[in-house]
Amino acid sequence: MSRRFSLAALTLSLLIAIPRIAFASSHAQAGSVSPLDNPNMLFAVTFGAFLIIVIVLGVVFSLLARFVSKFFSRNVPSDAEMAAFSAEQAAELKAAGATPRKIVITPRSEPFVISAIGFIVVFAITSVVVHPGAPKGEAAAQAPAAAANVLPTTGDFAKIVAGLPKGNPDNGPKLFSSMGCIGCHSQEKDKRLVGPSFYGLWGRAATRKPNYSAAEYIYESIVLPNAYVVDSYPSGVMPQTFAKQLTPQDMADILAWIERDHNEK
Repeated sequence: MSRRFSLAALTLSLLIAIPRIAFASSHAQAGSVSPLDNPNMLFAVTFGAFLIIVIVLGVVFSLLARFVSKFFSRNVPSDAEMAAFSAEQAAELKAAGATPRKIVITPRSEPFVISAIGFIVVFAITSVVVHPGAPKGEAAAQAPAAAANVLPTTGDFAKIVAGLPKGNPDNGPKLFSSMGCIGCHSQEKDKRLVGPSFYGLWGRAATRKPNYSAAEYIYESIVLPNAYVVDSYPSGVMPQTFAKQLTPQDMADILAWIERDHNEK
């Protein structure tokens, strides 16, 4: 009886964990349209289906356990024989001066211990294998959007700059401070910090590289700081991550601000 109850308890643990696996492989995770895209409806249907399966399996296992019990009952000692054997063992241990070990897990607690272990194991496995999150369709739609916010570092910079949104120069000073530019670049004439001053930057940028406009040169200098290093200034100092940190709108705002406020000749 105890063994069958243990099996039933372990099966119940599987019943609790299986809907998580079913949801992970459902239409809701695949991104297709289905009435079962509602997680609550999907869970109810999945729970009901597996409940029926577990009941059927419970009956089958119960019949199988009864058959096995009857088959082996002929060779299993009776309760009286087991009691006598236990008493004999206890007497021998006492005569030898040994202390009988205390039984921690009793037949009554065994089903609960087995079910607890089974639930922990199954829950741990499903937690590792199943990763709840946005449906695959949504994840696929979000990937191009994330990629669109990354500033290109190769290609025709003239087309890239032309494709930027309209810049708001009023946001330039905010980005200049928040991105840390203020710590390495001055905005005053002839005041040198780590990098060149922004004073007159727009005018100088137009003369730095052949066939490069001021906007193209400044864009390249931000996303690829080592592409052109001004004489007497160190290379490899400026962060190389602005292409991922700045959005196209940020870049457009910075360019618009430099053109408006740092276009001294």
